[in-house]
Amino acid sequence: MDTRTERLRAWIDIESISGNERTFLEELEVYLSARGFAVDRQPVGIDRWNVIATRRPDPSLVYCTHVDTVPPFFPARVERGAVYGRGACDTKGGIVAMIEAGERLLADGLDDLGYLFVVGEEVDHDGARTAVTLDLRPRRIVLCEPTGNRVVRAQKGMVKLTLSTEGVAGHSAYPEKGHSAVHDLLDVIAALRDHAWPVDDVLGPTTLNVGLIEGGVAANVFAPRARAELMIRAVSDSEALVQTIGELVGDRAAVEVPAANDPVFFDPPESVETCLAAFNTDATYLQELGPVWLVGPGDIEVAHSVDEHITLASMEAGVDLYERLGRSVLAPR
Repeated sequence: MDTRTERLRAWIDIESISGNERTFLEELEVYLSARGFAVDRQPVGIDRWNVIATRRPDPSLVYCTHVDTVPPFFPARVERGAVYGRGACDTKGGIVAMIEAGERLLADGLDDLGYLFVVGEEVDHDGARTAVTLDLRPRRIVLCEPTGNRVVRAQKGMVKLTLSTEGVAGHSAYPEKGHSAVHDLLDVIAALRDHAWPVDDVLGPTTLNVGLIEGGVAANVFAPRARAELMIRAVSDSEALVQTIGELVGDRAAVEVPAANDPVFFDPPESVETCLAAFNTDATYLQELGPVWLVGPGDIEVAHSVDEHITLASMEAGVDLYERLGRSVLAPR
């Protein structure tokens, strides 16, 4: 088994579900320090931090991605030319590819590069939101997400929201004695689902997913409370969407919006294959540090699944593409 595959297997086997990134961050620190990088930590929360690794202060090129994965954790295995495991494509395979591309550049004396690894992308982007305060202004950030090695032209934004309703518990045979929070919640969700949300010429329609519903105590009891978590994939201004949500919901439910951001339109380089991203990334925040190219090996459609994997061929192509993009940034002007 080649070194690249072994490295990916080892890094997949370090569980790094959001909030528990520490061990993997420490592994990256050791690896990069041993290769001559100055490694710094940027605190994000209790026992959580972003890692910044550089050869020179304020590098022109920064390879970046998140280190956290979604649950549940499952270890690595190699089958039929692919590496399986949690984080295989989202985004530990990309991390391996970025680091190997950087090593190729360093071997040719191109050392004006660095790495930024952030936490929390899968939950609330807290690592990226913290990273914007760094004293970095790179000429280009190459941000990894599994895009099939296609550079993203535009990505959707998102609005994550929680709806909560309150009822009055009572015997369900006597409607005058109680009130169902679940019924109220379903009415509110129906109003949101039936609304004509914006459509963009490039990104297409706004989409809404009701990801979680909970509430009630028994079938014969009016539910005293209920809640739901929803995700809107935005193709328009997120602040306007939040305002519309408030108008549609009114006083029928309490609304919390833990995270929201706008769509992003990129400037892909010439002579590369491009795509659109319906998913959300840290690019929304990191573009405050510098212009972003969003691209990486692997397939987003298998990310977060029980069959998450990355093919060895996609990783190889990812290394080549990251090297090529890096050279285009660092080439003399």
